[in-house]
Amino acid sequence: MRKKSFRFAVVALGLSVMLAMPAGPLAEYAAAQAQPAAAGAPTQVPQPDANAVNWPGVGYGVGSLFCNLLYIPAKLVYALLGGIVGGGTYLVTAGNKQAANTVWRSAFGGDYVVTPEMLAGQEPINFSGPTETPPVGPSTSSSSGDVVAPIAPLAPPASASSSAGGQPLDHGSGPAGESVPNSNIE
Repeated sequence: MRKKSFRFAVVALGLSVMLAMPAGPLAEYAAAQAQPAAAGAPTQVPQPDANAVNWPGVGYGVGSLFCNLLYIPAKLVYALLGGIVGGGTYLVTAGNKQAANTVWRSAFGGDYVVTPEMLAGQEPINFSGPTETPPVGPSTSSSSGDVVAPIAPLAPPASASSSAGGQPLDHGSGPAGESVPNSNIE
């Protein structure tokens, strides 16, 4: 008896939630679908002749199906581990959101399925998302409102250059101060 009461309560709750939802977004979506396409734009994918079969399309479709059997689980594991590593990066860097976002963007970005167009070479397959950080300038600020300026790379010190025309001074012969017999050190 309790199971029937519970089922009735779940169904009643579901129906009441559906009825309480505003019809605005659904009506807008239906209206957008009912409008005719722009002039000159195809409304349907071009189909082959009556008795013809698009065999390359079928092959790419079947190929993408079999690729996705391995690709989707691998991508989901990559995204899950990337989310964990990004959280660890956030903790290890004492709350550096830029470092964590770089890891998360790489892990969560990219394609989650392989399409026939990707197999045909018409679109790239992006397993991971972009790794470069977005540009930071006066118009871009962090969530706290502080402007973060990029760090310029340091120029090599003048003492790093050698008098041997750009060759290292020790030629990889070992620690400084050791005398190496029969070496070509000048």
